[in-house]
Amino acid sequence: MNHEVTRLSLENEMDLVLSHKRSIRLGEMLSLSVASQTSFTTAISECCREVLETTGSGILIVEVCQENNKYYLAANIRFKDPGTSQLKPSQYSALHYAKKLVSDLSISSDELVSNINLRINIPRSSKLTDDKIRQIIDYFKKENPSSPYEQIKRKKEELNRIASEQEEQLIRSRYINEKKTEFLSIASHELKTPLTTIKAFAQLALIEGENLPENIQMYLSKINLQSDKLYKLVQQLLDISKVESGQLDFAMEEVPMNSYIRETVSLIGKSIPPHPIQLELKEDIIARIDKLRLEQVFSNLLVNAAKYSTEGSPIRLRTSLDDGKMLRISVVDKGIGMSEQNIRRVFEKFFRAEEIARSYSGLGMGLYIASKIITAHGGRIWIDSELDVGSTFHFTIPYLRPAP
Repeated sequence: MNHEVTRLSLENEMDLVLSHKRSIRLGEMLSLSVASQTSFTTAISECCREVLETTGSGILIVEVCQENNKYYLAANIRFKDPGTSQLKPSQYSALHYAKKLVSDLSISSDELVSNINLRINIPRSSKLTDDKIRQIIDYFKKENPSSPYEQIKRKKEELNRIASEQEEQLIRSRYINEKKTEFLSIASHELKTPLTTIKAFAQLALIEGENLPENIQMYLSKINLQSDKLYKLVQQLLDISKVESGQLDFAMEEVPMNSYIRETVSLIGKSIPPHPIQLELKEDIIARIDKLRLEQVFSNLLVNAAKYSTEGSPIRLRTSLDDGKMLRISVVDKGIGMSEQNIRRVFEKFFRAEEIARSYSGLGMGLYIASKIITAHGGRIWIDSELDVGSTFHFTIPYLRPAP
């Protein structure tokens, strides 16, 4: 079992002074003889000096090790292998001298890092225990800096540690996201085939089952309706996997926007009959869009506006021309609105506000996909909202010219 007592990054000659000071203090706390303290500390200094001169940097880790009821004081100097044979205990090297000072010195390497390992016995007279080791470790954690240089170095090491932990968390988060996306893609493809079959047979049964009892026809209608909902969910899962892999495909064409918006809203409006949709369309223009992908955006915004509003309340969809040849489309509702905190996160993947998740169904994918579609069209999407008053979703897309 190894107990790390202290570590020190090796960057310049000042670190040799720090390593010497810490090694001496540790030797004193372990009740080593003066001769043992001197030998071990000098061996560490010589090895650290050799590493600094040869490679320019390294890390010194000092540990108390326990093997078969015996304790050892060990030092490990890690460094990037320079790819030379210089760091060997040749006759006139510092390592050769260090090897004479301690009972055990070895050098090991792998593809990226090399290690100089040295250690000495801790005598039984030190009466070392786990409690004493913990006290020593705590001492080095809480020890006050003895110089301005050490104070600056400790702050730098703490910042490096925090940065390293954040980087590790980011890597782990990316890995989890990649695996989640991979699962979504596989699961969606596997679900799509049987779901298409269920929907097809439900529709056939409805067409050919005119003479079936009324309750059976109602069951088939519900199967067909729920199949539609599940199909849309599967399609969203597929879209997310495509977004993550950069494979969301677009079929762009030049389209007169006013007629396109009227047709699209009319189609979507049939799925939200309790809410009248009021259109306020300004100058007609030609834009280059993917009609099906943009329909996804309209559908998401209008269905959301209906879902989070009281039944029968109107939904307004208006257009305007912004500077820089941008068409702005706004969807206005008188629904539950959003807090400032939720507004900042509403376009994140899988985001569901806690208070909404308790009362409304959904997986938090629609707005994320909508934002990616709008970005791919060269526009942007945002929201203005006030709790208990309502929300207005805006998005822009570039346009080419006025419609004839």
